[in-house]
Amino acid sequence: MFHSSDRVLVAIMNSRRDFEIARDEGWYRIPQKHAPQSTTEAVALAFYFTKAFGDEKWSIRWYGLVRGHELARRRDLLPDEPDHPRADEGYYKLQLGPLMQLERPIPSLRWRRITFIEMN
Repeated sequence: MFHSSDRVLVAIMNSRRDFEIARDEGWYRIPQKHAPQSTTEAVALAFYFTKAFGDEKWSIRWYGLVRGHELARRRDLLPDEPDHPRADEGYYKLQLGPLMQLERPIPSLRWRRITFIEMN
């Protein structure tokens, strides 16, 4: 578990595939050029679901503890996408412990255009 003073990073989750990777393979990628400065200091990573998640949209329901991080190229993280336009760009690969579901989801009270939310 983590303490209220620990840094939690909330990432926008707009792809079911990316959520399945986080849940089943235990990692999440963040483009290095868009990563908040505190990315490597995060103790936990929570996921804000977008409209791709239907009835669960616009809420935070899942989080995982960060067990480590490394820099990798997108092509190494997603080898099935070798021709992706950002295949050679750097990404932080955050290794996650098992994802945990919040007892009570945290809904967004209004729509906001955000990329990451840093909490501590």
